[in-house]
Amino acid sequence: MIPRLMMGALFPAVAACTTPVAEAPAAEAAGPWACREVVRGAAVEAYALARFRDDQRAVIMLPAGKAATEYEAETRRLREQGARLLGMLKANAASETLPPPPPVSPSAMTDEKVATGIAAADACVANSAG
Repeated sequence: MIPRLMMGALFPAVAACTTPVAEAPAAEAAGPWACREVVRGAAVEAYALARFRDDQRAVIMLPAGKAATEYEAETRRLREQGARLLGMLKANAASETLPPPPPVSPSAMTDEKVATGIAAADACVANSAG
């Protein structure tokens, strides 16, 4: 009985050693869009912050004039950056296989975090193109 149990325990170990190792697709990792997650994340965060700023603008009291114009210009800039990044993402056929992005909490977004994400996405695209 004991030899039979030992053979049963040995069988999965031997089978695991003879199973070939699955290799990751080299085209995905080596392609210029290996950083598509970074680009998509930056675009989603830029849109989330722009949407948060739109909602915030509806309830805050900014005096008409320079402050309101600057606030709206910054919100427009964020939306344009998100559109630019999404345009780069849509230009790549491999990005069609991406699952939907996870939801972003607008309260966790800051101007610095979004600016860092956009800069990282631009740097990634620049480094992969050259």
